[in-house]
Amino acid sequence: MAEQLQFPFASLDFPGRTVLYMQEVAEKLGCSIDQVYDLADDGSLPAVNIASKGAARRELRVPIEGWRKFIIERLTGPMQLEFLRSLPRPTLRELQQELSRLLAA
Repeated sequence: MAEQLQFPFASLDFPGRTVLYMQEVAEKLGCSIDQVYDLADDGSLPAVNIASKGAARRELRVPIEGWRKFIIERLTGPMQLEFLRSLPRPTLRELQQELSRLLAA
């Protein structure tokens, strides 16, 4: 089994998961499910269509490693402040506590 990317932000993670539902991603990011589909459509967020061939609609799932890479890019890229401002307040509080613990160590 492939080793998972080390990911230091529990507030933004889904421990023990290999794929995520679009609704879960939307809730974690504090946005609509349509916005998550837009991220998948423009290639920003890796997603896999698991719908059977010929199905009327897509059933997208986000691989956990794609999610983690997406978050790391957002936290280290030029738009990091905008990304942080867009997160839900409870997630921001958890992230702040995690960063405080990391900096104190």
